[in-house]
Amino acid sequence: MRMATVLMILLILGLAVRIASGWIRSSDLTADNDGYLAHADMVANGEGFAGPSTHRPTAFRPPGYPIALACLQVSGLPDWASVAIINGLCSIAIIWLSWMLCHQLQLPPSVSIIATAITTFDPLLVRYTILPMTEVPAAAMLVAAVVALNAGGLQRATLQESSAGFRILSGILFGLGSLVRPILLITCSMLSFRRLIRLVKGGDCSRRSVTIAILPMIAAALAISPWIIRNAMQFRKFIPATTHGGYTLALGNNPDFYRDVIEGEVSFPWPGPQLDAWQQRMIADAAAQGIPVGSEPAQDAWYYRQAVASMEAQPLSFFKSCVLRLRRFFAMTPGSDDGLPRFATTLIAVWYALIWIGVAAAIGRSIPALRGIPGFRSERRIPADHGLADLWLIVLSFMLLHSVYWTDTRMRAPVMPFIGIIAAVGWQSMCSFVCHHFTPKTSTGPGT
Repeated sequence: MRMATVLMILLILGLAVRIASGWIRSSDLTADNDGYLAHADMVANGEGFAGPSTHRPTAFRPPGYPIALACLQVSGLPDWASVAIINGLCSIAIIWLSWMLCHQLQLPPSVSIIATAITTFDPLLVRYTILPMTEVPAAAMLVAAVVALNAGGLQRATLQESSAGFRILSGILFGLGSLVRPILLITCSMLSFRRLIRLVKGGDCSRRSVTIAILPMIAAALAISPWIIRNAMQFRKFIPATTHGGYTLALGNNPDFYRDVIEGEVSFPWPGPQLDAWQQRMIADAAAQGIPVGSEPAQDAWYYRQAVASMEAQPLSFFKSCVLRLRRFFAMTPGSDDGLPRFATTLIAVWYALIWIGVAAAIGRSIPALRGIPGFRSERRIPADHGLADLWLIVLSFMLLHSVYWTDTRMRAPVMPFIGIIAAVGWQSMCSFVCHHFTPKTSTGPGT
């Protein structure tokens, strides 16, 4: 079967699974838990990017996804259709771009098919396609940015002018993606610095090469400059991301959370009554300390100070909370009741168990001491191994942020396409090892 046919089948199956999911749980398409639809309504009604309750300019949420929804809403589409169209198109793009990334990495056909199939049927990516949340759009922007970054020549030891255009495109995609998920700015910076380090190690420190290496960061900064300028005019502050970070940091790093969840018997996520009590106390404390209620930057800075104070006062609890967040980031099942039957939860756990086994094998594949084991690395080596290092770096960027800020399993959805590729490579290594050591050898001596 031709590879193009395989890709088409995966695209059709991926779309069918998501349509079926949306049909079964149609109410999820308008379940506005994070307020993105409400913010989109503000934009569609001509009020600008404003808070739904305050009707004042806001930077509490990233603007990219609500503005995209509003563009469809003003054409007369209902909320559910706007969510379905944007998330559905992003899902198709993720599958197709994952296939392209496998081609860029020059993976064997079987590995490319497995990796793309993981992306096609991944429970997190399927689940959040039918919710008005940023997981799937962020994943699409992230994979597109990485594909563009690699399009200039993944295996070139030195950077050339012909790759400059692709790096600018990649930076623009990273920048626009950060208006959906701000963490993409961190990912862009880490990938750019890695290329800069490779230049220095290779002895190429010319101004042109260094400029090309950091082009993605420059382009990303230019792409988000309208958002920065708007925030400077509205809030008189430099706000490249959101005013939500302080609250998110304090939410998982405060004495109450440490007492209830980290040191106590309360299970994660933090139950409603305890969470509500902490929120009300924080609002009262902020008001008592003279923090203006209507000033998002002041509130954000105050929450940051409270979180840092809690970390410094209880370093051991902070460390334990980081471990908990990483456990939740890599969990095999959802952290909260999502209305799934027991058999579905079991299947999801098995799915991710297989993926983590592949990831573990890929880690072993990269350990120098194991590279000499016959058969552990396939004879069909991946020429662009440093491209796989990029995937590890992308996952690491998410791990670093979500080990500190409030985290749940859904936070890893944007990096699942990369984890799928890593897992597929790991399974290839394991299969090669098994075939090498356990396949009967055919005798080639005299008389055969």
